[in-house]
Amino acid sequence: MSDLVKREFDVLAPNGSNYLAWSIDAEILLASKDLLRMIKPKDDKDKSTPAEQAIALHILRHHLSTTLKNEYMTERNPKVLWDLLHERFEKIETVLLPHVKHEWANLRFQNLKTVKDYNTALYGITTWMKLCGLKLEDKNLIEKTLSTFHPNLRYISRQYKKDNYKKYVGLSNAMQQDQGDDETTMQNHLSRPTGTVATPEANATSFKNKKDIKGKDLRKILME
Repeated sequence: MSDLVKREFDVLAPNGSNYLAWSIDAEILLASKDLLRMIKPKDDKDKSTPAEQAIALHILRHHLSTTLKNEYMTERNPKVLWDLLHERFEKIETVLLPHVKHEWANLRFQNLKTVKDYNTALYGITTWMKLCGLKLEDKNLIEKTLSTFHPNLRYISRQYKKDNYKKYVGLSNAMQQDQGDDETTMQNHLSRPTGTVATPEANATSFKNKKDIKGKDLRKILME
């Protein structure tokens, strides 16, 4: 049976594997309703009404898995419930960290189909690393990306290195633009095979793309 009230974020898994992200989402939601003090009172003077405690408790329980909800069924104080979950799962990063490090070590740009797919994997891993207490700098992201191009296309990596990007977002935007240029060039070629007569406008567009690409054929990477 579906829940009558829509959840604002994913429920806390029975094994607490998503506790780090869950706790942040829970704090944000409670803060938006001026109920953060229900689980994190600033001092003893932070008074709360039974209604406020009931709302905070409902929010926490509504975002627990059925297993955890049943385990803590008798707990009626939101702060006590929060503290119990924190005590139980606060060290989950020690379990997750080896896995996250493994994912980072094995991340390869050449293994993803598009720049967008690569960024999704990259930011997913770096977010979990940050939650586990490890923060990567832009230079780390740039080095990881440019060092994992296909070996046959190292010249493209060297061209990006020469641009001396300081922020990963700058490198990412350039790669996505080049990828789009490559796709447009390929589409123009497929729509007007070699030997056919193209319109002057189409030739102008194709020439512009070749000029912008500057030898960076990212499509070759994506087709490997």
